[in-house]
Amino acid sequence: MTQLILFTEIENETCILLAQRINQNKDFYLKLNGPGGKAIHEKNESIDICVIKECFEEAGIVLRNEKLLKIFEETCYSTGEWRAEPCLQKEAKYIVTLAIYLHPLEEPPKHTEPHTLGSWTFTK
Repeated sequence: MTQLILFTEIENETCILLAQRINQNKDFYLKLNGPGGKAIHEKNESIDICVIKECFEEAGIVLRNEKLLKIFEETCYSTGEWRAEPCLQKEAKYIVTLAIYLHPLEEPPKHTEPHTLGSWTFTK
């Protein structure tokens, strides 16, 4: 799983880009989050490629590799596919890697997934 924090400065304050999840049939309904998703292991997709792909799919933003900074990565056994619910290895159904990235916002976001996400907003 990847999560991206896109940041910019507005009126001398650092703001991050967030959207509310609006599809009640999906995980994290009504939660605010930045672009992100899960890597497709069947396609040998890395989490670095995943965050770039998800940002483009969800916000229409092309990330520049040289400005993408991974600030956190942890792998754990989990009972939940989309949630890092730590458990003993013998109880695990999934192995979840969570990675969090930073990238400066260099272009305005697009509302590319209106069925899943509300409008993108800047949060201080």
